[in-house]
Amino acid sequence: MRIYFNQLEKQLKQSLPNVIMVFGDEPFQLQSALDRIRQVAKEQGCEERVRWTHDNQFNWQLLLDEAQALSLFATKKLIELEIPTAKPGREGSKILQAWAELADNEHILLLWGGKLGREQTNSKWFKLLDKTAWYIPVYDIEREQLPNWLRQQCQQQGLNITHNAIGLLAHLFEGNLLSASQEITRLSLIFPNQEIDVKEIRHAVSDQSRFTVFQLVDDLLEGKFEQAMHILQRLEGEELEPVIISWALQKEADTLTQLQLAKQQGQSIEATFKSLRIWQQKQAAYKQALQRLDLPTLETILMSLAHFDMQYKTSGIKNPYTLLAHCCLLFGADPRLIKLTSKIVAA
Repeated sequence: MRIYFNQLEKQLKQSLPNVIMVFGDEPFQLQSALDRIRQVAKEQGCEERVRWTHDNQFNWQLLLDEAQALSLFATKKLIELEIPTAKPGREGSKILQAWAELADNEHILLLWGGKLGREQTNSKWFKLLDKTAWYIPVYDIEREQLPNWLRQQCQQQGLNITHNAIGLLAHLFEGNLLSASQEITRLSLIFPNQEIDVKEIRHAVSDQSRFTVFQLVDDLLEGKFEQAMHILQRLEGEELEPVIISWALQKEADTLTQLQLAKQQGQSIEATFKSLRIWQQKQAAYKQALQRLDLPTLETILMSLAHFDMQYKTSGIKNPYTLLAHCCLLFGADPRLIKLTSKIVAA
């Protein structure tokens, strides 16, 4: 049974099943879900808690032995197994299937770890457990959903906050829910019984947003250049190696060039997406970028990135992120910027 994070609290009012699986790549919600499950398990009679972490040397038989062992402290145990890779392997798969078939087993098995891929959710062990288990997938909160999530957190903390202030918090804490939750708790202590607006947020809160280079290129494809510059600034603050960013930009420019060439040759855009293995959820962003970026512009972008790489790897660049920002803005297809860049590269 699949239960999403925002449904968990309601579901926890029921008796816990024999197996609970919590997997995902968003640490705040993952930890929150585990904490609540542990609390409710104790309330429902699991006085003893046993915990292991799976690695290459883990003995899977321990799970079955623990389930069948008598306890001096409790008749019902919470048995936890962290699987960081979300891949139990062949032996683990057999043991998990055996667990599902145990008779008179009152214990609760809590499995948790990284995001489960399609290979795992289609596996025998998962399908067998999923018949009676709770499966709680933990996803990153999308940018569009973040304001509502922040608003809910503020309501839980009794924080009276304006719509504009929520928007600013979303800007400052995107990709970092743990820090956002901690900051909301702090704000509720600093401003009790007081409406909080943008002024108070700017005075009391620093930028704690966290991003990846993949979010940067997504915003560039979609033409969200103000947000892209914010992400680039945060990546610089985290001291991400500049060549990682230039590599990602070059990869996207190469992909767009192939798409533009296929389009000019009259090939089906859908077939080209398939051949380049571009996910359906990203295709709209590529189509949007193709409307702005013709082949000469893409050639200028690729030349600029090649020029950056050559300089950075040979003589070095004093302010590499300044030049990277310049390359990012080329994805906006500003004719003045493109003309200036062409002169610089030619020189």
